[in-house]
Amino acid sequence: MRCFIILLALGWNGALFAQMGTPVGNDLDPVPLTETELKEIFLGNKSIWDNNNPVTVVLTSSDSEGFAKVAGWALEAGAFEFQKHWLSIVFQGRANAPVFLNSEEEVLAYIRGHKGAIGLLYTLPVPPELTVETP
Repeated sequence: MRCFIILLALGWNGALFAQMGTPVGNDLDPVPLTETELKEIFLGNKSIWDNNNPVTVVLTSSDSEGFAKVAGWALEAGAFEFQKHWLSIVFQGRANAPVFLNSEEEVLAYIRGHKGAIGLLYTLPVPPELTVETP
């Protein structure tokens, strides 16, 4: 019974088991990015790439499944908490607001047209020219 309660408690917060999506970006730093570095980016802790392009985080809308997955992976919290996190750092002037789009197709199109843009895909394949290297 204890094991069941523990498993139920762990399962209650699915964010603990969230997986990082596939990173996609346009004209980012030339070095591979670790998962830790990617988390820092998706938490708004990096604003300029080493090549001097501004970091533009691109996410699907806050009511989408993809947004909830990014929230679970990056912040280990739900979508509402992730949205509050971003609102807080934007209003503090610590980061620019992410670009929110309706679908992963729109995320890809936006990234393709904007240097320094980065996002995560969960359902679409990443075009080779937008692949972000990870170790």
